[in-house]
Amino acid sequence: MSGYSGTDCQIPSVPSSFAPGHGEGLEDKGCGNGTWTSVEQLVAVPVRPFTFTEAPQTITAGGQYGVLEYHGSISKPHHPGEAEFYLLRGVLTENEAAQLLATCSQALSEAIGSGKGRDLDVDGRPRFAVEVAELGVLDGKGSALRPLVETVLLPLVRQKYGQTAALSSACFRRFVPEERRFIPPHQEYDSFAVMTIALQESASYTGGFFLQGSGKAFVDRKFLQLGRGDLCIFQYDLCHGVDVQEGSHLELVLHFKDSPQAVADGSCPWYSKMVEVGDPDGLFGHALSLVKKDFPAAKEFVEKACEQDHVEALYTAAEWFWDSPFGLEESQNSSASVELWRRAAELGHCRSRSRLGSLLMQGVPGRLQQDIWEGKRLLRLAFEQDDPDAAFHLGQALLQDGDRDGVTKLLAACAKGHPRACFQVAELYREGQFQFPKDLRQSVRYTKWAAHQGDAQALSNLGHLLINGMGVVKDEAKAVRLFRHAAKLGAAEGMLNYGLALLRGSGGVKVDYQEALEWAQKSAALGHSLAHQQCLGGSFRD
Repeated sequence: MSGYSGTDCQIPSVPSSFAPGHGEGLEDKGCGNGTWTSVEQLVAVPVRPFTFTEAPQTITAGGQYGVLEYHGSISKPHHPGEAEFYLLRGVLTENEAAQLLATCSQALSEAIGSGKGRDLDVDGRPRFAVEVAELGVLDGKGSALRPLVETVLLPLVRQKYGQTAALSSACFRRFVPEERRFIPPHQEYDSFAVMTIALQESASYTGGFFLQGSGKAFVDRKFLQLGRGDLCIFQYDLCHGVDVQEGSHLELVLHFKDSPQAVADGSCPWYSKMVEVGDPDGLFGHALSLVKKDFPAAKEFVEKACEQDHVEALYTAAEWFWDSPFGLEESQNSSASVELWRRAAELGHCRSRSRLGSLLMQGVPGRLQQDIWEGKRLLRLAFEQDDPDAAFHLGQALLQDGDRDGVTKLLAACAKGHPRACFQVAELYREGQFQFPKDLRQSVRYTKWAAHQGDAQALSNLGHLLINGMGVVKDEAKAVRLFRHAAKLGAAEGMLNYGLALLRGSGGVKVDYQEALEWAQKSAALGHSLAHQQCLGGSFRD
């Protein structure tokens, strides 16, 4: 199929001083073979295990006797005090863990195969997860979990945090190569308590569930080595995430509220007493619980938390002023957003540094003046805090300047599964730029990785590879499905290719000249030159 022109994303060309035989070689980068390191060769955040200072207790959990329970705590980033958690070894038997793994893995595979399982996570990227319980009700996929919840898991939560606690939701999620690899540090403000259960041995992966004690990822990120049947219980104030550096990690995550009524109405009443005394964490958590019900009230509570320099509140308020969650244009205030992001960035908030830095690099006409120097400074700070978005935007900026270190930043973002970074590295391998070898296998690998996470341009490019059998088994029908998906996500290349598929009846689709023309015109309107030429040339006339 014609119409494919590679990508809408322009990769900066290599300055002549960086061409082979000019300027410095790559040996000083540790690339003695003249090519860049792979993702697997990058230095990641060290996997430092959390060290418990207290001896474990032996408890009984359901029918399991002699379960070892460890109690630990870690500092709250940007806030005084410490957050507590419990690690319990071997709560699930081998058979229980194996049964849950088999049932949930099948359910997730079926969901992903049908285009589901990709609801957005805390960072706005696909979760690769399937719900097994919603509003506290376990469905068919969670049938194997029901007796465990009733006899073991819920009693444990009630013992730790309150006798009226109730299951709110449960999901099974996977972290496998070329899918999800990283969840940034965050707190679960919507949950009274959270339980994460590992369903395979810790030897099958490197990294995994971590605790974050400050913004210094390389210093204060501690990992919990969770083996099959182990679980960790904690509350909303624990800053945590997942970083799977090698192998695959499969887990169940259960969320609890403090009462069945809170589950039914989606409220977070445990913040009430904190709000009464003006606790910033409570003000922010309460605000989040009100967003969908009473946005003006939510905004008021967020602003109260901002007055106490609560960094998550500062970041959230900035986002709301920049782009209201309900499209209320009168609520937009660019200068207020920038001021709030700057304050949070000064306090060391990683996402604020990354967000404001990326906006400053580009500038937003009528809203924010471009400031490349300040943008790079903030992105470097966020990159040092292990932020994938910052790594991607900084990598792009450095490549635009002809700085080869930009590739290192892009590869660091790829290691975290950043979809845009994966797409751009795929293009570097495809074009052979920045002393990357032309390597179709690697290009296909990164294109798939980006496409799996819903990157529109990657979906279109992968469709092109499939329709032509380039580096993959030829599959015209799947290619057309990818073109359609890319088109609906707004990729001009995907629009043109889907239009051509409709024009020719490729991949088994029914010929539709009118719809084909409409997609081609949409592509041309977005500036796709080939679509414009083919529309003018009459290619889409019936």
